[in-house]
Amino acid sequence: MQPSSDSPSAETAVGRPGGALAGRLRVPGDKSISHRAFLISALAVGESRAEGCLESDDVLATQACLRALGVEIRRTAPGAYRIHGRGI
Repeated sequence: MQPSSDSPSAETAVGRPGGALAGRLRVPGDKSISHRAFLISALAVGESRAEGCLESDDVLATQACLRALGVEIRRTAPGAYRIHGRGI
């Protein structure tokens, strides 16, 4: 298959070895993993901690549903929670 004349052409990139990298990187939370963290913590008996959670509307709605079922969820910092599961 030949690219059309109006499609972008591929370019070649050449990488060269550099120095070592050091530091920290905090990436935004993932919605699916955030949901799972709350659901699995609710299924457990006792306290769980979840950090790096995405605080989207649907994740917050999941928290509200779990609270209605008796799960204690406490926000300790942005994206960080302590969940006291009830074994539901």
